[in-house]
Order: sequence, then structure tokens, then C-alpha cells
Amino acid sequence: MHQVKTYRFRIYPNGEQEARLNNTLQTCRRFYNTSLSQRYNIYGIGYYEQNELTKQIRQNDKDLKQVHSQVLQQVLLRLDKAYQAFFKRLTKYPKFKRKHHYNSFTYPQSGFKLNTQNNRIKLFSIGNVKIKLHRDIIGEIKQCSVIRDIDQWYVCFSCDNYDNIITNNNKVIIKTKEPIGIDLGLISTITLSNGEKVENPGILNKSIEKIKKLQRILSRKQKGSHNRQKARIQLARLWRKVRRQRLDFVHKLSTDLVRKYKPIIFEKLTINNMVKNHRLATSILNATWGKLYEMTAYKVERYGIDCFKIPPRDTTQRCSRCGLKSEVSKDLKDRVHKCLSCGLVMDRDHNAAINVLTLGLEQSNAENLPLLVQPKRKRISKFGTMKLEAHELIRG
Repeated sequence: MHQVKTYRFRIYPNGEQEARLNNTLQTCRRFYNTSLSQRYNIYGIGYYEQNELTKQIRQNDKDLKQVHSQVLQQVLLRLDKAYQAFFKRLTKYPKFKRKHHYNSFTYPQSGFKLNTQNNRIKLFSIGNVKIKLHRDIIGEIKQCSVIRDIDQWYVCFSCDNYDNIITNNNKVIIKTKEPIGIDLGLISTITLSNGEKVENPGILNKSIEKIKKLQRILSRKQKGSHNRQKARIQLARLWRKVRRQRLDFVHKLSTDLVRKYKPIIFEKLTINNMVKNHRLATSILNATWGKLYEMTAYKVERYGIDCFKIPPRDTTQRCSRCGLKSEVSKDLKDRVHKCLSCGLVMDRDHNAAINVLTLGLEQSNAENLPLLVQPKRKRISKFGTMKLEAHELIRG
């Protein structure tokens, strides 16, 4: 199985090297905007046509000569991917990049050389930059991306042939094979079907007052002034701290889930629709449900664990013991599940997590059943009909 793993390391350029890095970013940004303008004005032009035009333009442009040719090709490829995503209705139409909205460039094959003995990385037209190699790189380095994060610089190495190492470590990482259902919430970030809860750390709440204060200071600064630039960087640093705290929390939580449980079953929430509720939007985004989905998904794929999402319809209203739906719907303020039929009393989120696990296991079993298609039927419906056909075959 082919897999790619990315390693991220911080680099420490000196003043001259940092100026060259910033110039490279600005050149790539202007080249991106020029290429986007070409797509506006020239009908039918694509990646290959623009690549041929770049060879001619680069001969007479001093700034483009200072940038590696493959880095410019990667800029064209980034623009082409933006167009492809638009045509597939995944994103909006590509826009021109502003000054602080283009923060990375990539060496796809050559233009960089890593020296692990001296902790230096040589970048084309930049020089030998100090790098902090805090862990070993496993696999063959395929490409190198340079990223600016406000006032810090990083390099990301994409490495191949990582799947063999993961396969050998599977037995060590997966300690148990207990299936788990996960209910997502705001008070508790997740509630597991075994009763365990992970409380919401409220990361944004700890810094919100400082953020508001810095935003007020920034709004009073004169546009284009040096003091406004200093205030902008100070505010961006605080938001970066919040972002990193969230990532740290979700990384640890997703890793803990992957190491303990198999399969992992989430409820499928439509976060984009839920954040339209302006009273809960900030709390929903601060809960980082989307990041938890994303990180758990790529980790289970690497470790060979099943993970999927099921529609959360009636998981809160239905009793996990008798399976009957409550006649009185629960509001967000109702935190205890009380079944009038069987008398079950338990935590609302715990009850929902058990229902998520039950539905997930039913779906998993239905997917593993053979398709029992009758000769006259052209298409078989989803899980419900498949299970009914299986039961009818057993009865017959």
C-alpha cells in the first residue's frame, strides 16, 4: 500500500536569508496573480500552455530568474488545482492573492539538499539555513515545502515508503479491539459508548479577552503605519497560540482513540449547517469536531482500522435499551435520558453514543453481507433492504 508521510521542522534563517525567503514568496504571489490574469484574458489556456509561456517570460524577468524553475511550475500547478476544484464545485472561483495571503512555496524534486550532520538545509537562491531536526526522517524525501507562519519559518518534507514501517508496528499500537461509538457535544467534546467523557477544554475562552483587547488596539491604529503592523503581528501570534492548542488537543485525542478502539464510529454532523446558528457557532467551531474527524480518518487509514460516520437521526431521542423513540423530544437543556417504556435513566450523551455504536455495527455488518440481487432487479437499495433480503433468505 502506497502512503506518504509529511515531517515538519522549524528553520532559523538569518536576516539576509529571511529577506530572500520573503522575496521568493512575493515573486511567487505575483506570478500566481499574473497566471490567473492570463486565464481570465486568454481563452482555452491551461497548465501546459502557461508552462511554455513561463520559459519565455523567465528569460527577461530578473525576479523570476531568482526562483527555481520547478517552484514556478508548482505555482502553476496550484492554480490549476484551484480551477479543477472550482469545476468540481468544491470551492469558489480562484481569486487574486493579497500580500499576506500567500505563505508557502514548494521544491517538488530538486532545489534543496538536507545535511543531517550539520543540521542545515540548502535551498536554491536562499543559502544554507539552520534547521532543528527534532526527530528522524523515515522514508525517501520526495518534495520540500517552505512555509511562513507569521514570524516563524518551517519546512515540510513529504516522504514515501512509510507503509512498511506502519504495518510492522500495527500489533504494538492497537492494544484492544473494542468497538466504540462516539457522540459529539459542546460541554463534553466526545462521549464514548462505554461511558467515558472527554471534557471540552474551552481553549478559545481562555484567550478571548486578550484577543478582544488586541483587536480594539489594532482598530485604533492608522492604516499603513508601523504601529499597526506591530499590532497585527501581536494579534496573529495570539491566534496562532489558540490554533496550536487546538491542534495539540485533537492530535492527542485522536491518537488515543486509534490506539484503544476498533472500529471507531462517529455521528455524522453537518457542521456547515450547524454554524448558521449564530448563538452556537463560536462554541461549535471551538469544539474542533471537523479536525477530530480529519485527524482520526488519516490515522486509522495508516494503522489499518475501520472508521466511519453514521447519520445521527434519532440517536438522542431513541432509548438505547428498548429501542423505542421518546414521544417527548429532548431540548439541548435536557441532559438526562428517561425512558417511559423501560424506565432507563442515564446521561443523554451516553445514551446517544450507545445508539451510534449500535447503528454503526449494523451498518458494518450489512456492508459485509453479500449482495442478494434478484434477477429482475437492476439496483439494490441501501442497508435496510439488504438486511431484509438476508433475513428472508435465512427463513426460506
